[in-house]
Amino acid sequence: MTSRQNHGAVIAARRKRVLRAVSIAAIGLAVTAGATTTTSAASKYSSCSSRGGILSIGTEYNLASQNTIWVTNASFTIERNGGHHNNVYLAVRKSDRKTLWEWTSQDDVRGGATRTEKVRERIPRSSRPYLKGHATFDVTGPDP
Repeated sequence: MTSRQNHGAVIAARRKRVLRAVSIAAIGLAVTAGATTTTSAASKYSSCSSRGGILSIGTEYNLASQNTIWVTNASFTIERNGGHHNNVYLAVRKSDRKTLWEWTSQDDVRGGATRTEKVRERIPRSSRPYLKGHATFDVTGPDP
């Protein structure tokens, strides 16, 4: 292969990687200092988009006693991408980026449906936990 042909192959491979869009969203579960001591349920949601696909992630949690947050579920939805081979990663992390819980899908997430994963983690409020998620959207052709 000549260097010009090799250059063309490298450019084509880069285009495939760019088309395979990656989206990242993070949701803070931070609680205001003046929160009541009674248990209350809440949820947080966020979304981001790339190349027309949208990843929406969310979490359900309770403001438990003893200055902790009880994270019960993490969920996600892929919109505007009906592909059958999307990949999703979810993680509950502390503010120091230490991962407390994580989930990685297989290469089989179909766009358009909402999925919920059980978390069941009790985290100190002082850790300021947050939900991180990202997706690799399915594109036509073989995976790069």
